[in-house]
Amino acid sequence: MSPRDERLAALADLLSREYDYRGIDELEAEDPERAQEHRDAATALLPWIEERPREERREAFGRGFEKGRERQEVRTAADVRRLEAEVAELRQDRDPDGLRARIRDLEHALQGWDRFMTGRIRLGAPEDWQAQAAEYLAQLTAVQRELAELKGVQPSNAIRPGST
Repeated sequence: MSPRDERLAALADLLSREYDYRGIDELEAEDPERAQEHRDAATALLPWIEERPREERREAFGRGFEKGRERQEVRTAADVRRLEAEVAELRQDRDPDGLRARIRDLEHALQGWDRFMTGRIRLGAPEDWQAQAAEYLAQLTAVQRELAELKGVQPSNAIRPGST
């Protein structure tokens, strides 16, 4: 007898004991038609019973998959919020002491020195351009040192090439 036939016989016997309170062999001797009904029911039910574990595993997998996807969506949303907050923080203009404005002022003064060296002089200044140049040179050196300190460069390296 094959394993499937054994399962069918066991199921038919179970059904006959449940409904008629007798085993299938005893029922066969007394009422062969009723025993055949139990065998037919077993034949109809066995494929469904065998399929149930597969369906349950499939449903369990589907539930787990959905739960995992929901958790991943929550994690992804949290990551997006965190990254957006980091981007917003990076885009903020941080200049608590006005250092950027001071650097721009110093760079403007340095550009002014370059303009002076090309021949433009201060309006209302004395005609002695050498005295004015010496004053500007002293201011320029101080500005270069301050700019270098603000930018984190050593003052000895602060002088631009070609300006000495």
